Order: sequence, then C-alpha cells, then structure tokens
Amino acid sequence: MKLKKMAAALAAGTALLSLTGCGAGAGGNSEGGSPVGAVSEDGTREVVFWHSMDGVYAEITQKQVDQFNETIGKEKKIHVTPVFQNWPGTEALTAAMSTDDVENMPDVIQLYGEHVSLVRDYDRLVWAEDMLSKEGNSVAKEDLISNAVSSFEIDDRLAGVPWSVSTLLLYYNQDYLDQIGAQVPATIDEMASILGTLKDETDAQYGLNVRVSLFELGNWIATQGQGTYLGDNESGHSGKMKSMACEEALEAFLTEWQKVVDTGAYKPTNDSINEEFAQGLNAMAIMSSSRIPTIKELVGDSFNWGVAPIPVVNSTDDGGAYPSGSGLFLLNRGDEETVNAAWEFEQYMISPEAQAMWLDGAGYIPVNKNSSELESCQKAMEETPQLAVPGEVLMGTSENVVAPFVPNSDGVDTVIKDAMLMFGNGEASVEDTKTAIIDGCNQIFNDYYRANGE
Repeated sequence: MKLKKMAAALAAGTALLSLTGCGAGAGGNSEGGSPVGAVSEDGTREVVFWHSMDGVYAEITQKQVDQFNETIGKEKKIHVTPVFQNWPGTEALTAAMSTDDVENMPDVIQLYGEHVSLVRDYDRLVWAEDMLSKEGNSVAKEDLISNAVSSFEIDDRLAGVPWSVSTLLLYYNQDYLDQIGAQVPATIDEMASILGTLKDETDAQYGLNVRVSLFELGNWIATQGQGTYLGDNESGHSGKMKSMACEEALEAFLTEWQKVVDTGAYKPTNDSINEEFAQGLNAMAIMSSSRIPTIKELVGDSFNWGVAPIPVVNSTDDGGAYPSGSGLFLLNRGDEETVNAAWEFEQYMISPEAQAMWLDGAGYIPVNKNSSELESCQKAMEETPQLAVPGEVLMGTSENVVAPFVPNSDGVDTVIKDAMLMFGNGEASVEDTKTAIIDGCNQIFNDYYRANGE
C-alpha cells in the first residue's frame, strides 16, 4: 500500500484521538475525597488512596491496605481508605486540580506511566526522591529494581514509586519447539526462521501471535543497543517528550519484522491470544508477564510451555525489557502530618512483604529486590517456575531501558497499532510504515501541546 493510502486510513483515528490528553478519561468515581488532615477521636490520621485496580488486582490491593492498617497503621495511628477510580484513574483528579479542590483529591494516587504527565509539573506533587532522601525510612531506593526506578524518574529524580509492575515476554510451546528441534529464539531473525516450520510441522495454525502496539514497539525500540529512546528528551524523562526520536531504530525493527511477516505464519491481530496459545493454535505469543497465572490455568497439563525475554532486533543488543505498570504518587493537600502518614503507607506498599503479594496472584514483578528472600516468593516460583523469569529479565536490563512518558498515549497507541496491522498483513512497506508512525505520532504530540497551551 502506498503511503497516501495508509495515511488516509489512519487519519480518522488520529483526528478523533489527538485531543484526548486535555480532556477527561473514562468515567470514574469522583467521591472519595476527605477533609484535609482528618483525624479521628482516638488520634488516628486518615489517608485517602485512589486506585484503579479491579478483579484479582483489587483483591490483592485490598489485602495490602488491610495488612498496613492492621500493623504499621495501627502502631502509628494511620488509617488508609482505598477508593476505586475507573481506569485510568485520572478523571476526578484532573477535575479537582483545575480548581485546586483539595478536599476532593487523594493523598496517594496510583498512576500508570503513560499518565505521569498529569502531575509532573503539579505544585502539590511530593517527589518520592525527596522523601527517600530523609532519614528514618524503611525502604531505600537501592532496594528497588533499577529500571523500575528509572522508568518513574524525571531528570534523575524519582517522581513516584513503582508499585504494580509487569513486563513483556515471549511465551512458547516447548513441545512444538522440541518437535521441530528448535531452541527458544533470541533474535527476531532466529524467530522468523522457525515460524514456517512450526506452522507446517506441528498442529499450530500460526508460529507467532502478537498485535504490535505502543507497548511492544516501545520495548523493541528501547532494548536496542544499550538503551534507545522512543522520543526526544530521553522519551520524556528529561523534559517533555514532544517528537519521535527513533527513526533509525524503528527502521531496524521494521526491517527485521518484515522477515516475520514474510513467513506467512504470523498472526498480527489479537483475538483471543490467551486461549489460542493455550489451545496450541499459536506456537508462540508475545504478552505481558501478568498473564502467566492465566496461561498456567488455561494450559493445565496439556503441554509444556515457558517464557523468555522477547527476541532482540540486533544480535548485539543488550535486550531485556522495560517495566510496564503503575506507580504511587504522593500529593500534599496542605497538611504535612498527613503527607508523612501517606509516605509511611507508600513505603509499606513497596516493601518486600507487600510486593510479594503480587507475584503469585497477579504475575506482577516484586519491585523490591528483597522480596525474593521471602518464603512466599520462593514457594510461588517453585510451584510456577515461569514466575521467576520476569524479575530476572528486569534485573538484567539496563536502567537506560525505560518506558516512555508519552503524551496522549491512547492516540499514539492507535496510530502504532493501525500502522503495524497494515504492515503485518503485508499491506504496507517498511518505509511507508515508518513514515506513518513517525508522522502520525508527531502530529498527535503537536495537537496535544497546542490544545494544552504549550
């Protein structure tokens, strides 16, 4: 497909999404505010915590909060009230920030990496770096996985603490690989070389299934060399990201990915990726590590499977992956004692014990390196060896491999997904796809900053 045709196909989606950065997101619960510095009759200080976890993630979050309230909170007279906000959890805060309505703000809020831009310049943000520099803390920066820390840093200062983290992995059917006498691929070229054989000589319909979105593409850019930035200003970690800065790395990825497309054994859409892998329809899939518990349940004992780092673009790349997920951000609503109480809570949430709760139940990676010493973590990894891999991947990844702070990430994600779907279907060239992604994303950035008066 020629560039003009691709641009026309992408234009409608880009136009619709280009201004979402300055508006409210999905509807959320605007309740959950509290009088600033609220203290009960017995002297217990109230801390309001907004999060957007649901399902099993909400259950684990509640378990963490309850554990804090029953131990450290009881000892130090702090009580945390969790309040659910519909994903991405930013609508109510955006509204409160516009009028400085501190009674309808939280003391602690969960924010995903793509929404850090909301608070990075906010006067009420209390930087985690400043709190960690004080004496008497129970957690040190050095306790945390290095690129989980760097992924939440701006100008080498930690804005919020990493809390719920996963990463991108290659899931593979070991029985199929054994059938064709192949090893787990370490590079995209190696992966492409076995896809056709997997399709022809096993029961798999496809050798590989992945829909390439911002998350996947961002990882394949970031893991090139010793760390490569998707956008300018270190992908938004030193100044705001205002343009794409990865043309060379993007072309390198697309050139290698063309080999995958050309096999005819690649499925570029995401229909039922969990179930299709578990049924043996796809020999390999690229998914978040948070899917490990689900895949284990779906596969059962029907075949042997494993997870590995995503194949690298170039054989000389350091590889690895960046952490995806959320951090906890501290807001000063006007009462220093409540700020200190909220910080006690944040420290607990990144403690070895609290972080260990994520591993077995959700497949999230404990960001506190000391969690691995706990019996609960060791037992979980013994029962499900695949759970050990995501942490090993992050621990072995350079701190230069960071998640980008992308303005209007939804719009950027749509541009990338649409362009990569056309490419994956063999309807666009490397050059046309590169141009569509670079130009489409840059246009979204321009529209975002213009709409926000920057």
